[in-house]
This record gives sequence, structure tokens and C-alpha cells, in this order.
Amino acid sequence: MSYVALYRKYRSQSFDELMGQEQVTVTLQNSIRSGRIAHAYLFYGARGCGKTSTARLLARALNCVAQDGPTPEPCGVCPLCIAIRDGRCLDVMEMDAASETGIDDVREKIVENVQYAPGEARYKVYIIDEVHDLSAKAFDALLKTLEEPPAHVIFILATTEHHKVPITIRSRCANYHFKRGSLQDLARSVQRVIELEGATAEPDAVQVIARAAEGSWRDALSLLEQVLAYSDGCVTAELVHRAIGTVGTEVLARVTDTLAKGDWSETFSIAGELVDSGKDVRQLIAALSAHLRDLMLISAGAHKSAQQELGQERYDLLKGQAEKYDPSVLLAMTAVLSRAERDVRFTNQHRWLFENALLHMMPVNLAAATAAPESVESHPSVVQRTPTAVSVEARPPIAPKPTPVPSAPPVTPVETAQPKSRFAADISLDVIQRSWPRILSLFKKASPQGAPFLEKGSVVDLDGRTIVLAFADSFAKERIQNNAKGKARVEQVVNDGLNTDGYKIRCIARDPDQPVAAQAMPDLPPPSGMGGLLDSADPDDTSIDLSTGDTASPLSGADADVLNGGGADGISAKAIVQTVAVAADLPAQQATGDTGIVAEALILFGGTVVRTEPRVPLQ
Repeated sequence: MSYVALYRKYRSQSFDELMGQEQVTVTLQNSIRSGRIAHAYLFYGARGCGKTSTARLLARALNCVAQDGPTPEPCGVCPLCIAIRDGRCLDVMEMDAASETGIDDVREKIVENVQYAPGEARYKVYIIDEVHDLSAKAFDALLKTLEEPPAHVIFILATTEHHKVPITIRSRCANYHFKRGSLQDLARSVQRVIELEGATAEPDAVQVIARAAEGSWRDALSLLEQVLAYSDGCVTAELVHRAIGTVGTEVLARVTDTLAKGDWSETFSIAGELVDSGKDVRQLIAALSAHLRDLMLISAGAHKSAQQELGQERYDLLKGQAEKYDPSVLLAMTAVLSRAERDVRFTNQHRWLFENALLHMMPVNLAAATAAPESVESHPSVVQRTPTAVSVEARPPIAPKPTPVPSAPPVTPVETAQPKSRFAADISLDVIQRSWPRILSLFKKASPQGAPFLEKGSVVDLDGRTIVLAFADSFAKERIQNNAKGKARVEQVVNDGLNTDGYKIRCIARDPDQPVAAQAMPDLPPPSGMGGLLDSADPDDTSIDLSTGDTASPLSGADADVLNGGGADGISAKAIVQTVAVAADLPAQQATGDTGIVAEALILFGGTVVRTEPRVPLQ
């Protein structure tokens, strides 16, 4: 008989031999014992954790002829158990989805054959390995059959990429998660196989193999097979390191001791020694990362877990080293190694990359790198900004704050506060109304969510130091008036916009029967200039020539209605003109009308005159 690899030779032949997966084996045995057998199973987990072995054990448990029906303890000696173990049973079909991914493969091997009854077994079992490699069309073809298979068909799917299996498939299967093997379980498995093979091994050698397997049972036996081929029957830790290219604990201890001393020369020497030994830099970085993790476990105080995981001998060796490092320093060192492991793929200068990583891992260099940003932040650069003009009036420059003297007694903010530069000499209703658009703009920057509510209000009165806002929208009024935090923010922005302090706001509902303009601008002064010219118009007066300001033909009745407030919306044209004239705050010489209406309009609204035409009388 030809040679059989160790991981095949010592494949688990019963549920009891399947180590480290008790949560799976107990559940499967109980479901078989109670007769609750699912029509489809999904086994997922890391590589080499026993998924395919469990699938074959389940197929034997369902078809063992030593019992009258499915049994949780297959005999392993009946014809069907032997045929399934050797892969000769025609009713237990294994399909490798990695090589048979197409829809035709699924149709030919599964969909078209499930309708036929099993030839010799109790159940026809389909084992699909690496099922995540099936194409989307293949999954679609399998879906209906997987959902409602014949009573004599059982599906067992296995994958290492659970998230790649469509949710429509996962939801139709009984899902079983296979865990990675612990260090203790892997070590026991390796020791068992060594004894069965007639070899001997040191405990440290078994631990090295178990660590290198990284939780995979198959990898552990593959590494053991390689070590046994390299040895003469006696396996030592040094022999394992040479056979599989790992780094010994003593070498890693030398590295960490050298880093703790901060010896640059010795660091370069030991880095060159490791690289020249022919070891791959990736393996060196991985081994050093695992070593630092063990030191961190001890340094953090998890002594009981460290003893169980590392063993007493290794724990005693690392305990002295762990006392030299703080857990935070070890964490920073592992971060340096993580960056080096990422960068090693993008450069051929592996020697310098490894040396550079070791130099950066020295605690003294880590401390210097941490302190560098603090020294920069302790002396920040001060950049004085030019004040932004917020009004057309000149504002006095604000003197920079003097540098506080440490020995001087503290002063209260009241004593050091500078009086604010006023927007106007006297805060009046007229000043607030002219400043309101700018206040709205400032509030929109401070509170974009609340700006739409404040924009629905207008300034209608000034009661002492209380600004009265009228709202036609009762919801907007309530949002401003009853929200204490929002109201305080509005008052803050109003005071900032007026360059004053102490002013409050009060929100009222606008009277729907009163014109908006008159309500917004009560008790306006007598109009002058452009507003006076328009306000003086009535049906018996003459109209105004827009080019010269002279009078022309009389106004008709319709024109008089428009000017005197007879519009459809009930808003007086006089009030609108008064609002424009007062808001513009024209100088006296511009409001007299001596320069003509066109000139005043240009002052108010900007622009240039393209052409003028005499006014045509209304019919």
C-alpha cells in the first residue's frame, strides 16, 4: 500500500476522536438520537478544523447498518461504514465546488440525480466542499432542490468563507461553526500521533509545532510529518526550528533583552544574524509579534491564563523579561511590527526593513517619538486674524490680549472685559430692523436647523431692552419662544449682530387682519424723497416723469387704488414705499427729490439707466 499522509492516516473515525468540536458533535448526536435530522447542513470554520471529517462521520452515522436506523455511534466495521471511510460508497457523493463551479456541474451531479433512490444505503448524502466557490447560477440551480429535497437525500455543505455563501442558502441549512484548535488540544493531538508513530519528542518541540499550526489540526499533522522526516526519531525544539523555519524562544528573548537595553550596535548585529540565517523576514516578524503578545499577557497580570497557555517552563522563562516592559510599551512595539509586516510586501529591502523596525521598537525611541508631538504642541504658533467688517460703519481695532504673567494675581472676567464696539450710537427700533437681515445670516451659520423658523418672524417693536418679533406662523413662534436653549442662542446672535449685550427677545403672533408692512414698521416718520413723492400721489394729482421727476398727466382711478392700498393683497403701496425709504436710510440730500426719482432708485437698488421713456397715461 502506498504511503498515506498523517492527516489522512489519523483522520477522526468517531465523534469521540473529533477533538475541540464538542459543540458540534454533541448537537449532531442528540439530533440523530431524537430523530430530528435536518435535510441540509452547513459546516463552516477555519481550515483544517474537521469539517470534511465530520461530514463523513455524519454520513456513516446515518447509513450504519449495525443498527436499524441512524445511530449517534456508528460501528465503523460494517460494509457501509468501511465503504464510506474508503470513499467507495456510491450513495455518498463528494463534490469539490472549487473545481466544479458551473451550473452544468450542479445539474448533472445533483439536480438530475436526487430523484433516484439510494442503491444500497439508507440515505443518499451529497457532501459539497468549499461550497462558496459555486457560481451564482449554480447556487440558483441548487436552491430549489436544497429547500425541498426528497426524503432520502441529505446535503452537507462545507466552507471556510461563510459570508460568501448566499443568505438564501444559509437560511435553508442547519449551521454549525467549527472552532480553531486551542494550543493545549493541538499539543495533545501532536503528542498522540508521535507516540503512534513510534517516535519521541521534547515537550518544547510539541509546543513549537502546536504554535506553528495556528489552530489548524491538519497543519499540525503536516508540520509533524515534515519534522519526523527531518529527524532520526527524536524530536527536539531546535530541530523543529530548523525543519520548519521558525525562531526559537531563546533567540526572541535575546532580541527583547537587546531592545530593552537600547543597544543600537547589538540590535544591528542580531538583526543581521537572523536575516543571514536564511529565515524569511515575514516569519521573523510573525514570531516576534507572537513573542511580544506572550510578554504582554504576563505584563498585564494574566498569570493564570499565561501558565495554562504557555506552560510552566515557558512562563518562567518569559516572566523575567515581562517585568522589563510596561504593557503600553509592548502594545506600541506590536504596532511597529504590524506596519513592518504590511510594508514588507512592497519592498525588496527586507534586511533594512527588519533593522528599521527593531530600532523603532526600542523603548527609548518609542518615548522620543511620543514626546516629539508634545514638544511641538507646547509652543503653538499664534496667528492673528484680521477682524471681518460686519457693518458699513468703522469699528475700532481690538487690541490683542496681553500675555498673562504667572506671578500676577488672577483677575475676574468682569475686570478684563473690553466694552463692545456698538453698531450704532443708539440702539433703536430702526437700527434693529436695518440689521435684521444680517442677524438672520449670522443665525443661519450658527444654527442651520433653526434658521427657517426665525426667518418667518419680523421685528415690530422695541420695549426697553426687549425686541418684539411677530410671527404669522404659530408653529415657528412656539419653536423660538418655548425652546429655552434655542431662544438663548437667538438672543446671543442678536447681541453679537448689534455688538451689544443684554437684549432679549419676545415672540408674538401677528394679527392677520393688520397689513404686514404696517405691522412690521409701526409709527414710521413722515416719508420724504422718493417715498414722499409716491405717497403724495392720489387720483387728483399729476403723475411723475421718471426721467426728470416732473409731473405729467393725472392718475386714473385704478392707479390711485394701487397707490393707496387697494391691491388684491391689501398691502398699502404707501407702506411699502415708506419701508423702502426708511430701510435705505438715505441722506437728506438724496431724499429731497431734487436729483429725480431715477437717481434715487439707482442709489437704493444699484444698476445703470439704459433708456428712459415718457410715461403713457393709463386709460
